[in-house]
Amino acid sequence: MSLTIAVDLGGTHIRTASYNSESITPVAHYRARTNAHEPGVFDRLVQAIETVWHPDVTSMGVASPGPLDPYTGTILATPNIPEWKNFPLAQKLSARFGVPVHLDNDANMAGFGEWTFGAGKGHHNLIYLTISTGVGGGVICNDTLLQGFHGLATELGHMIIDPNGPPCGCGKNGHVESFSSGTAIARHTVAQIQTGQKTSLQLDGGTLTAKQIAEAALAGDSLAISAFARAGYYLGIAVANYLAIFDPSIVIFGGGVSQVGDLLFKPFQESLHKHTFHPHYLDDLVITKAALGDDAGLLGALAWARHKRNNEMMRVA
Repeated sequence: MSLTIAVDLGGTHIRTASYNSESITPVAHYRARTNAHEPGVFDRLVQAIETVWHPDVTSMGVASPGPLDPYTGTILATPNIPEWKNFPLAQKLSARFGVPVHLDNDANMAGFGEWTFGAGKGHHNLIYLTISTGVGGGVICNDTLLQGFHGLATELGHMIIDPNGPPCGCGKNGHVESFSSGTAIARHTVAQIQTGQKTSLQLDGGTLTAKQIAEAALAGDSLAISAFARAGYYLGIAVANYLAIFDPSIVIFGGGVSQVGDLLFKPFQESLHKHTFHPHYLDDLVITKAALGDDAGLLGALAWARHKRNNEMMRVA
């Protein structure tokens, strides 16, 4: 019996699971808090893996926030885990557990998971976008996960939509993440309230969440509705650009903000149709929600480890 361990490493939680054969039902599963801004994240990660460890484990896949280098297995510098800079995560885990460890960006892994097990099954060219605190993406092109020369390809949330636009979490200006993420929606709404815009929303300590704004929008609040319309408009521009670059047959949306429905996706569709280079890009294009939910990153890491193991076995044969 051969088992694979999958790890979904986030700024809030660490999830680990072990799987046998080709099953996607875990033999064991564990969830712990990352406490990302406190020392000792690696030790907590090791403990989470040990909790699901089995002597028959032969490989491990890890989905992690980036930027990272999947070819060397190194976390370059992720705001979610400040103590890790040029941190050789895959090498350290492989030395600790004695099995190959395959690391990649969490959005790439979620996209790979949706392609392998979820909404993207049967498609050969796919874009996955997660719209939540930030905006992340992964791309399958001709049945291959795009990684690029440095392993930094398809950072879709950091496409520049307006160089004079608001600041992104990365520090640059005008990225799609700075317009269409949950963080951006909340920041824009707070700014509008502070200029005197009428709304039913009440600032709690000067802040709001995208969830609160969505609830107000569903209750008819015009400012909240316009905040999602703005996010959808810029998301449509971004996806129009992605269609021109990648020409997918399916675009899959994950993340909490994608659950708001027409508030975001009606203005998104209008903007997408307006800005797409040629209407043929839209012919038979499937636009849908992710099917794997919170398990997308974990199952993507599982699928990636299996993929790498199978490729290695084919080379040996």
